[in-house]
Amino acid sequence: MPFIHKYQQYSFGQGFETHNSILDTTPYKPEVIFIGTYNHSWSWNKSDFYYGRGMYMWPSLANLFLYNQNHLIKQRNFNNDIPSFNEILEICCKGKIVFADIVKGIKENIEAIEDISNKSVLVNNEYSWSSYKDGPLDYMGGKGWLDDNVSAIIDFINKHKTIKYIYFTFKSEKWLVNKIQEIAIKTSSNSTSCSIFTPTANGFRKNLNSPYNERLWSLTHCWVWNGLDNENRINKLGFGNVDHDWLIKNGVNPLNF
Repeated sequence: MPFIHKYQQYSFGQGFETHNSILDTTPYKPEVIFIGTYNHSWSWNKSDFYYGRGMYMWPSLANLFLYNQNHLIKQRNFNNDIPSFNEILEICCKGKIVFADIVKGIKENIEAIEDISNKSVLVNNEYSWSSYKDGPLDYMGGKGWLDDNVSAIIDFINKHKTIKYIYFTFKSEKWLVNKIQEIAIKTSSNSTSCSIFTPTANGFRKNLNSPYNERLWSLTHCWVWNGLDNENRINKLGFGNVDHDWLIKNGVNPLNF
């Protein structure tokens, strides 16, 4: 399969391994799963873990689980490895977190040619794919060019009865949203699911009020308080919030965010 998920079968060390693009081997029984779209395997993607490329995911989780306050403000990217890789694994252990992505890769029968010179992939000899955004994935999925990972994700969640919370880190594009609905319908009733605001934090100030000057802090506030009573009300329709009992059990005070 061309351009298979970067972590389709991968060992991060320290007891963390992936199979079927799912972080399914960990030194703990998982309670929370974050589900995204795809980790690109083209040669210029230098991410070192899920959500490892230019996102606010790990600084936000570090503020929650390591600092219990709004502390970090910058995206984690190739020029900024805070939190460190070992701290990421520490966060995973604290929250008993695992990860999965919807897209497995381009189907075997679909030609895909990488052009390193301009960082793009020519798919099916007709579509130039160069963006990390979900729009191209949705377009290619709609064309029938992608293999999805939905069955493996459903089987994993249903097998692991300790998983209580399913958080989708996206909520747009028709083909992808259909996959969310399939997972939500076919997973066991002992898990609750919702979408949380994208860890890119794109859209604050334009599409969503930003209660803090720092985009990262506003993102975390949205994750913790969206749709709930708080002096800084935030209500992004169609999105949920992370469970407060889960946070408190792990030493996080929601009122700090």
